[in-house]
Amino acid sequence: MIVRKLREDDLVDAVRIIALSFERELIAIFKDVDIARDIATEFFRVNRDGCYVAEDGRVVAFAWLIKEKPKIFKFLKSQMSFFDGLRSYILLRFFLRRPKKGEGFLVFIAVSPLRRGSGIGTRFMNEVVSIARSEKINTLKCMVPAEGDALIFFKNLGFEINGIFENKLAEKYFSCRSWVLLCKDLSA
Repeated sequence: MIVRKLREDDLVDAVRIIALSFERELIAIFKDVDIARDIATEFFRVNRDGCYVAEDGRVVAFAWLIKEKPKIFKFLKSQMSFFDGLRSYILLRFFLRRPKKGEGFLVFIAVSPLRRGSGIGTRFMNEVVSIARSEKINTLKCMVPAEGDALIFFKNLGFEINGIFENKLAEKYFSCRSWVLLCKDLSA
């Protein structure tokens, strides 16, 4: 398995993996998974900083690691109507935390459903952590639902609970009221 930066020719596979992994969330944010795919493809075509893929014959996993909060609202307004762009931005903001200096925020990691359970996610995430260290990130954070496999996955990788958030909007749109902010110290 090779971990590398996202290239333009990876976009179809990478966005497919996102759509398969986060279909419910994408429908809640964009009202339609096909619209979400189009918007994500265009967004990552011009915003590939911090985007990494795992390739094993083809792209099998995709992660987005940010060191500063991306400027998504202007992009969404250009792709959608003002009100649909604003609505989508408000929902996306829940997942996009603003990293402080020396921090990184893992917006998502997605593994192809056909390759889950094979250890690719763990190996990929370990490589992403190595990349973060090489980029002078001292602390890596991510947000996951309090219920489900993601919390166990990240805790097994050494992430610790940094905070728990209750959010009625997240419950309404993403079917989970409690979300956990996880943190991993990379400075050691």
